[in-house]
Order: sequence, then C-alpha cells, then structure tokens
Amino acid sequence: MPTMKTAQKSVAVLALALTAALPALAQQPQPGDPGYVRVQGTDPTLGAPPPILAPSRDLIDYREEMRTFIQRISTYARAQNRDFQIVVRDAEELIIKRNLQDDAIISPARTFTRSIDGVLYDGVFMGHMAVDQPPPPEVQQAELASIDRAKNAGLPVFIIDYATKPADIDRIYRSANHQDLIAAVVPRPTSNLSEIPRYPRRPNNENPNNVLTISDVKNFIYISDPAAFGRQDQFALKLHDNNFDLVIVDPFSGREPLNKQAVETLKYKKLGARRLVFARMDIASAASYRFYWQPGWAEGYPGFIGAPFPRDPDRYFVEYWQPGWQDVIFGNPNSFLYGLIAQGYDGVILEGMRNFLAFEGNVEIEQEFAPLSLTPIN
Repeated sequence: MPTMKTAQKSVAVLALALTAALPALAQQPQPGDPGYVRVQGTDPTLGAPPPILAPSRDLIDYREEMRTFIQRISTYARAQNRDFQIVVRDAEELIIKRNLQDDAIISPARTFTRSIDGVLYDGVFMGHMAVDQPPPPEVQQAELASIDRAKNAGLPVFIIDYATKPADIDRIYRSANHQDLIAAVVPRPTSNLSEIPRYPRRPNNENPNNVLTISDVKNFIYISDPAAFGRQDQFALKLHDNNFDLVIVDPFSGREPLNKQAVETLKYKKLGARRLVFARMDIASAASYRFYWQPGWAEGYPGFIGAPFPRDPDRYFVEYWQPGWQDVIFGNPNSFLYGLIAQGYDGVILEGMRNFLAFEGNVEIEQEFAPLSLTPIN
C-alpha cells in the first residue's frame, strides 16, 4: 500500500484519491472519548457502545436521506464530467415514496429517478437467496412491478441473475430480452466474481457498435476481483478480449487501484469498438480493508461507523447521511468519486442501497444482509 507521503505527491491520479489520508476524519481516539472498539469483543475501558443503529434515536427519514445522498453524488459527478453516468443497485424502495399513513399507497420519486441513469436488480428470474434458486412467485411479481416503474421513469434496467445450468441461463436471457432488460447471468455471488462466465461463450445480444451512453448497452460483465487475473495489464488484456458493451469492475486490484492505462484498455472491445467501463462503489458501508480506513477507526469511531454486518465482521454499516462519511465518498480531491472520475471511468454502480433497513429496525436484517448462498436452499 502506498504511504501517505507518496500519495500526497499527486492529486491527478486515482492513487491519490483512493489512498490519501483524510485528516479531518482520522483523529485518533483518546481515553475518555465516546465510542468503543470491537475486536473479537469490546474494550470495557471505553464504556458502553453508542446506539449506532437505534431507529428511534432521531427523527430521520432514512430512505429520503439515501435519496438525497445519491442526488448530491450525481450533482457533484456531473460537475466534474457532464457525461459521467450513475446506476443504482437494489433501489426498489428508493424509486418510490410510500404514504406515511398507508405504505401500500405509493408515488414515483421523480426527483430521485431524474438524478440517475439506470437501475440494477438482483435475482429477478433466478438466484433468490441461493444460486440456481428461482424466487417465490410473490417476490418475483413485486420485483417485476418495480422494474416496470423504473422503465416508466425512463430508466434502463439491468439485472444480474445467478445460475449455472445452460438451460436456465438460456431461459433467463430469453425472458430478459422479451422484457427489454439488460441481463448478465453469473455462476456465483458478485462479491467473488473473478472470471468471465463460461456460458454462453459470446455475450448475449453481442453488439459490434460503439457504446457511448448507457442507452446503447445491450450486455455487460461484472468482475469484483481483478487481482484473480494476475497483473493489472494481464487483467485488462483478458477483459479486452471480448465484446461486452459494459464492463463493471472493482476499482482495486488487490490493494492497488487500477491504473489509468488498465482502465483505458478496458474501454475497447475485442473488435475495436468503444464501450463503457464502470466502477462499483459501496456508499453505505465501510470496510476495514478499503483505502479510506484509518488507524483507530472502529465501531462507533468516528461517529458515522456503525455495527458490523451480520456474518461479515470486516464491513460496517455507516450513518451515510453524516457529513464525515459523505466527505469520504465525494466532494473533494481526496474523495472516492473524485478519484474514479480522474482515473477515467465512464460511470459508477452505486451499491448498499438497502442499508437504510438496518436503521429502520428491519426485523429480518440477518436474512437481508446474509451473503448469497452457492447451494440451493430447499
């Protein structure tokens, strides 16, 4: 990992934006400070933990705060690059607003939908809680209804389904084509996608044309672990050797950010036509292995760091409406988004959209944030 001194030498590249220290956020905890540390337990010397996820603590509309956060991200991104594009993942509850007295009464969240360029859904036809598992009819019906609302708002709709059997994969692509959805079918959860799907051998709806905007996209590939391909140049050349219209990548290869040369190589299909490259960016959880994590950070310190995820103790919920966390994500030359734009990405996939459920006291939070299983659930 580059040192702070090295990272401060340049503000024009992603290595700075993604590895520079955030001094305003990195104050070290001192004895007597509020907060506590959880490392296989708690530190009793720092007192009781603050009520990080207590939904009754403040009168906060967590859904509206998430919409506002994304709208601010969008405004900032387009001020840097007017062609930068933003897709949100798992935003079913954000593209609508529910009546406070009767949550069955809904209306479109038009200000929000006009601030984004597309939406991404998971497990629409296959991959509900487990790879190769179809969703229950009522779950699929609700998902398709949300997709229709997104389409009515003029948003392109992407889906990622999880299947391994060729017959199921073919059926998913047929259904997606019939409903004008841009689909990718993958054999495992996106958290560890480290290879190009083996079936089909060519992209669904393979397209020889240049792809300059999201409305031109007919297929895509998602890679969350570039380091599995070897060096950055090996990864870029391997991904270059296909004709997907959109490449979605984690912007880090191991501990190092993908360099500008790798990003530029990814922008061209095998046949030479231009395509889009998006970075994935989780805006509602903090991971202790990410570039922004500072020595001394822990659950409750800084104040925007919440409890760890169920079954994933290296990731933490964040109070995403707090200015300190938003400064990590966007708005300044040390921010995550600034670095991605400077590095040449065409857009981002914003993830973590369902994290507001933790602050609302969702009773099914353990299931909601459990990792997708590789084994079908009977």
